Amino acid sequence: MTRAFAATAVASLAVAVAPVIGSQAAHADTAPLSYIGGHATLTVNDVKKAQNCEEYGVKGTNIPVMVDVSFGANYTDEFTAPTTKWDVAVFDSAGDNVTNYIEGLDLLEGSATGNLCSFLPVGNYRAVAYVFTMDAEGNDTDSAVVTDAFSIKAAHSYTLSASRSGTTIKSQLKDYGKALAGKSVAIQRKSSGTWKTIAHRTTGSTGWVSAGVARGYSYRFTYGGKYSAAVSVPKVATSVVKVSVSKYGKTSYRSVGKLTAGGKVLKGKRILLQKRSSGGWVTVKSCVTNTYGKCAAITAPTSSRDYRWKYAGDATRAADASASFYLRKRG
Repeated sequence: MTRAFAATAVASLAVAVAPVIGSQAAHADTAPLSYIGGHATLTVNDVKKAQNCEEYGVKGTNIPVMVDVSFGANYTDEFTAPTTKWDVAVFDSAGDNVTNYIEGLDLLEGSATGNLCSFLPVGNYRAVAYVFTMDAEGNDTDSAVVTDAFSIKAAHSYTLSASRSGTTIKSQLKDYGKALAGKSVAIQRKSSGTWKTIAHRTTGSTGWVSAGVARGYSYRFTYGGKYSAAVSVPKVATSVVKVSVSKYGKTSYRSVGKLTAGGKVLKGKRILLQKRSSGGWVTVKSCVTNTYGKCAAITAPTSSRDYRWKYAGDATRAADASASFYLRKRG
């Protein structure tokens, strides 16, 4: 059974106020002290798992506990110099007692705090406070049982967004929804099925990082063992088309193809004239595009069959093939 060790409570005459966790008020529960007309309140803050306390050389998570007691209007007729004592135990989601108790003794009216040094795992828990009031002779005069739910969270909950604009990718690093500045985020690229770190960027004041990257790969961001979604940066789309086909000599054809990329003509690139053969495509000629993105090839089919123009693509441009066209054997 996981244990949390008792800590000493410190009395305070301050009126209890529910503490704030982030932008939300902490849990708090109140039970009446019926006989003396007062009440008892227990507040346990949600905490993040961190090594911020130590017992017997073992580091654990500090869980602050606050018990507030009001004696009410009836106590003066029953006893003098009243004090309180309380014990707080912690139970897991299955209802099992998972901690040694924390106690407060001989406390005055008002709030008192204590701390559990807990070795409990991340999860949801409920604390139970057993509160007793006493008179000057130490006799118990009233009692209440008050509970409060709380959670132990992971020390960090990192999230990384991922988006792309052109060849720029960016990400925002957050921890429990709060942007983190000044953190070194790794950028990874997927190649041959493996993710490899290619660069690091430091987050700005709002947690953002960005980087210019090459086309034709998938990228992701990573920090603290967490990963963003993958972002693909596609190659530039290309289009290769048949412009014309004309008879050339007695047995041949002159075929003209044209290559564009991103809507603009692409010169100086080799395109392939292919024929269909055995269910596949075989290259029979090739040529390099001119200033207008065009080039021509002469071929003499030995049998009637389908042909097409093909661009194989390069590091930044995607491959493409034209619609097929039919050439008959001549001669």
